[in-house]
Parts: sequence; C-alpha cells; structure tokens
Amino acid sequence: MSRHQRREATSRPPAPARSEQAVMWRGKRFVLPSASEFPLAAIEAEEEGRMLHSLRLILGDQQYLTWRDLARTAGDAEDFSQTIMRELGRGNRSASPA
Repeated sequence: MSRHQRREATSRPPAPARSEQAVMWRGKRFVLPSASEFPLAAIEAEEEGRMLHSLRLILGDQQYLTWRDLARTAGDAEDFSQTIMRELGRGNRSASPA
C-alpha cells in the first residue's frame, strides 16, 4: 500500500509540500526557496544575464554575504549554481562539483 493510499485510508491529510530546500556548499548550509517560489525579479535578472543579482535575490542578503565570503572566482559561482540546480532537480545531474 502506498503512502497516499494509507493517508487516504486513515483520513490523514497529505504531507505539506516542501517550500524550501537546503544545499551544502563548502561546509555551509544554504536554504533555498522552492523553484516555484523564486522571486520574479530573480528570474528577470537571470534572463538579463545578471546572475549574481539573481543569486542575491534568491539567497537573501545574509546568505549571499556568507556565499561571497566563500566564492572568489567565476568558477566558484558556476559550481554553486550547478549545486543548486542539482538540488532543485534541474540541469545536468552528471556534472561534478569542483
């Protein structure tokens, strides 16, 4: 019997959808909203090629500053982006972190 069937049989409500996810990068934990909860301004910034601004909007100021203390190069930004996309179930899952 599946979880869904058990919940239905016992009249338990479904588990709430996760609205955030966490990703570990270089020993630090970053909490991300689910992709459907990304601010529209972040999506617009990404479309305009302003990746760091998009990242700042997604992470929030405090987490962004923590990330910036760890990230020093464009390669670091790319690695972090790939880590996030893997966590969210997007992008190339076979890419390996640097």
